[in-house]
Amino acid sequence: MLIEHLAEDTRFAVRQMRRAPVWTLAVVLTLALGIGANTAIFSILNALVLRRLPVREPDQLVEVAAIYRNNSHFPFSFPLFQQIQQNQRVFSDLFGWSGGAYNVQIGNSIFVGTVRSVSGNYYSALGATPLLGRFISSGDASNIPGAPVAVLSYEFWQQRFGGESKVLGTTIRIEGESFTVIGVSRKWFTGMSPGEPGEIMIPLTSGHNASLANSRITGWISVAARLRPGVMAEQARSQLQSFWHDALVATAPTTAPGPRLQAWLAMRFDLNSAATGISPGIRSLFERPLKILMALVLLILLAACVNVANLMLARSEARSRDITVRLSLGAMPAHIVRQLLTETFLLSCVGTFFAFLLATWVSRLLVAMMTQPFTVPIVLDLRPDWRVFLFAAAAAIATAGLIGLAPAWRASRREPVDVLRANNRTAASGVGWLPKILIVTQIALSAVLLVGASLLLRSFEKLQTVDPGFQRDEVVEVALQRRPGAFDKLDLPNYRKQLIDEVEGLPGVRSVSFAGIEIPGGGWAETVSAGAMNSSAENSTLATLAVVSPEFFRTLGIPLAGGRNFDWSDDEHHPPVAIVDSNLVRRLHPSVGAIGIHVRFGVQPEFQQLEVVGVAHSARLVSLRSSDDPVLYVPVSQHPQYAGSGALFVRSQNPASVTREVEGKIESFGHEYARSAKTLHETSDDTLVEDRAVAVLSSIFGALALLLAGVGLFGLMSYAVTRRTREIGIRMALGSKAAAVLRLVLRESLLLSVVGVIVGVPCALAATHLFSHFLFGVEPTDPVTLMFTFSALLIVGMIAGYLPARRAATTDPMIALRHE
Repeated sequence: MLIEHLAEDTRFAVRQMRRAPVWTLAVVLTLALGIGANTAIFSILNALVLRRLPVREPDQLVEVAAIYRNNSHFPFSFPLFQQIQQNQRVFSDLFGWSGGAYNVQIGNSIFVGTVRSVSGNYYSALGATPLLGRFISSGDASNIPGAPVAVLSYEFWQQRFGGESKVLGTTIRIEGESFTVIGVSRKWFTGMSPGEPGEIMIPLTSGHNASLANSRITGWISVAARLRPGVMAEQARSQLQSFWHDALVATAPTTAPGPRLQAWLAMRFDLNSAATGISPGIRSLFERPLKILMALVLLILLAACVNVANLMLARSEARSRDITVRLSLGAMPAHIVRQLLTETFLLSCVGTFFAFLLATWVSRLLVAMMTQPFTVPIVLDLRPDWRVFLFAAAAAIATAGLIGLAPAWRASRREPVDVLRANNRTAASGVGWLPKILIVTQIALSAVLLVGASLLLRSFEKLQTVDPGFQRDEVVEVALQRRPGAFDKLDLPNYRKQLIDEVEGLPGVRSVSFAGIEIPGGGWAETVSAGAMNSSAENSTLATLAVVSPEFFRTLGIPLAGGRNFDWSDDEHHPPVAIVDSNLVRRLHPSVGAIGIHVRFGVQPEFQQLEVVGVAHSARLVSLRSSDDPVLYVPVSQHPQYAGSGALFVRSQNPASVTREVEGKIESFGHEYARSAKTLHETSDDTLVEDRAVAVLSSIFGALALLLAGVGLFGLMSYAVTRRTREIGIRMALGSKAAAVLRLVLRESLLLSVVGVIVGVPCALAATHLFSHFLFGVEPTDPVTLMFTFSALLIVGMIAGYLPARRAATTDPMIALRHE
């Protein structure tokens, strides 16, 4: 009987929707926008943060991490990795991997590719199966160096080999060494790193990593494990703790005694669930912005629900006599409520269907926009899984309940006699309090969204226009990539000086320098302490190391506040020197001069007694968001071991005209090639990708909320004018002027807008404190933002009320009195 009633109600709902196609289309589109935006953001959040890895029993995977003295994760050395493998008794598999960007050559084409080195049990521990050929096995990695084999990712195989099955057996070269392709992974497989697949996978100790297999100093391996059946994480943690210190002692870097050895032996370990993978880069970058956007689109959905609820109320009023007649003839109120809820649920289902289509397109567009500046491939599996389907279903059901509850409640409480007695020849008293409460709620929600969107947009504008403390428009950052074997037995400081001299001689070039960091973006951060090695100075702070050439400060336009600049004579035959920025001076020696003091950087022996010879003004080299990040500069001529990678910075009045010549000059030496060339303004913009995505999307959501508020208010006032047509006719027949009628309707529209803003702004202020840490240069209580929100909603209220008011003011009294 229940199924028959539901089928009957569904058929009736379809007939009602067909009778009002424009109304149905408006409702479906509103719901599709609200649910679609939510589903799109949730799909990305699910793929990046929530989804379990598509491997065998992902809940049994754990990350084993070494914790360095500054509480950061420290990669394992190969000897330490082997020690843990040999002594653990709680894992069925312990596996490791490492990745980076390296020279890859296919035929005559050489480019920078993402290469990941994996242990022999990497694939078997994950339970992965290949699409073509086979995966790397323990036999491939059993010898040192390992067998020269490689596995390609599905995306790399499609891009570079066109999906040819004959790729098996092909030879590719990585850093000059040949590897034979033995397999291709399946689509969407990214191993332990969601969103960050390796394009080429090789055995852990093959190729460029072979020399690191016996190194106790270098940490380069990320480690994960699969728990044995029945073993809990706490048990595994206890067993590892029992021999962790002995493993550190057995693998300690004996060639680096002193502070470095002490830092090694002081390392702790941690064990965390890796069911959703280990992806610190892209996940840490986008998780917070996605959660902010998720909160905004939930408000959009709520505003859409309120808008549709008002449409449903207006439609139920139009059908009130029909509903009342049915009640008078014996229909049960529960039947009427069920019928109205069935209609709203059907509308929600249709809206959800189109929302899925919209979400598929929007999520892909959003990922492309967010990852556009990335040079490494980003692969996110945006296919909907049970979480996405459950989210969409919950949104559809909740939406149906929200938009159907008010009309159903109102219809069930009306007295049939009152409705049957009512006719259009009586002066209507307006639309009632419930629609007004709904429209005030919608305006309040729009105020919350507008305040949030305006703050995020103003924050992004502030970031774009902030003074970074260095020259951006006239300086080109040419990222350098060394050729395979090109630096063997090369005098790097001398080569850097020759390259800088040659490029500086090009027409139009004003200054050239080299640095081992990206700008902005920072690099190697460690603790800096004042005083010589083994001193008892306690004053220390975290700073970023920048290995630079002498002309670095002049090229970037960073003035020196005191002391001298670096010179090429500051080489390995002279005492080590450093230049500190004013932020570092303020933290180490706020009351005395810094020139002549000695500082220590980390625990590396070469940085234990650096004499400060200069102080530079602070610059936002690490992050545009912070002007307080200290930087310690050291000369490249004294530390050639850190000069193998970095960028050339070229200052010119017309950077675009000299870039090609600079790249040609770099190529002429035969040691390196230019991986990319961008002005520092462009590289700065690239670092703002998350802020840009949030600002653009929140602006779109804010505009959509404003549109919904305007449409909802317009619909309400149009309905009110229609209800009061006879009253307006009587007023005008008794002498009321058109201006008075215009003011009557506009006053009600503006009053609703003002009440909505009064309710919404305090809610917005409370909500914005939740993401205040994401703002830059603007406070949550920014008066400009609040004034803009207030003005925008009042203008929308005036426009939404003016059109119905104008129609009311031009009504012919005789036509209004005859209105039926």
